[in-house]
Amino acid sequence: MIAALVLALLAQDGAAPVARVRWETSAATAGVGEGVAAELIVEHESGARARLAPDWADGDYSWLELAPARLDARSSAGETRWKIELASLEAGERELPQVELEVELASGVKARVEHQARALRFQPALFDGEDAPREPRDFRPAGPEEAATSWTWLAAGLVVTALAGAACGWLLRARRKPAEPPPSAAARLAELGTRKLDDPAIVHELYYELSRLVRGELDARSGARRDAWTDEEWLAGVRDSLAPEAASALAELLLACRGAKYAAARPTEWAVREDLARAARVLEGATGAARSAA
Repeated sequence: MIAALVLALLAQDGAAPVARVRWETSAATAGVGEGVAAELIVEHESGARARLAPDWADGDYSWLELAPARLDARSSAGETRWKIELASLEAGERELPQVELEVELASGVKARVEHQARALRFQPALFDGEDAPREPRDFRPAGPEEAATSWTWLAAGLVVTALAGAACGWLLRARRKPAEPPPSAAARLAELGTRKLDDPAIVHELYYELSRLVRGELDARSGARRDAWTDEEWLAGVRDSLAPEAASALAELLLACRGAKYAAARPTEWAVREDLARAARVLEGATGAARSAA
């Protein structure tokens, strides 16, 4: 009996996969950050069910899901299709993501899945040599130094200049007004909300300012300098100092900023205002966490 059980397990391990996954795309090449329409196709036994997790693309930050995956009407009993729009943040020839799927047969058994690779070439945003250093222009060559005709007159001029500078400095200090403090983060967020949010160029620059504002404010509160860190490194560094709700909102905000800055995402005015409100909740959550720690 034990021998029969072992043979059954070996036969199951050596069985061919009953589900296969493949990608079909609308083009073989695209630019970095440019959306590519793709179909994720799962071939399975008739009556089986294929499931795709909603957060399937969150593990690899070099890919952006510009449009949520949705079932294609052409799906059938033996084939499940999802329509997806992707964008790559890296250049070169890349394989589309290896998607983790769950396929359950009609008998309730989980099926083995075989993934067929599909590669696309992504062109960089700059042409060859466009980022190479260029020769300086409109600079005259330095000529020979001219000797001073009289050290006496030079010394007298320096004394007069120093006295004039001291007098100007005294007058400016006497009339100088106290410097106004810089605007608060809340005031800066409110100012961003007054801009023309239906203009794509203005919205594009707004997301750069929004990510700098949030990162700079949280770094200033913690006294850390993390300007050169990537969003993923920076988020890992500040997550422990935030409440769970604020950390989750911060991750969503950084993902929205990255899509608007580097990909073809075009947020609506409603989406921009939602991201501004999310940034305000993140900063307020960080303030609350700091008070609790104190």
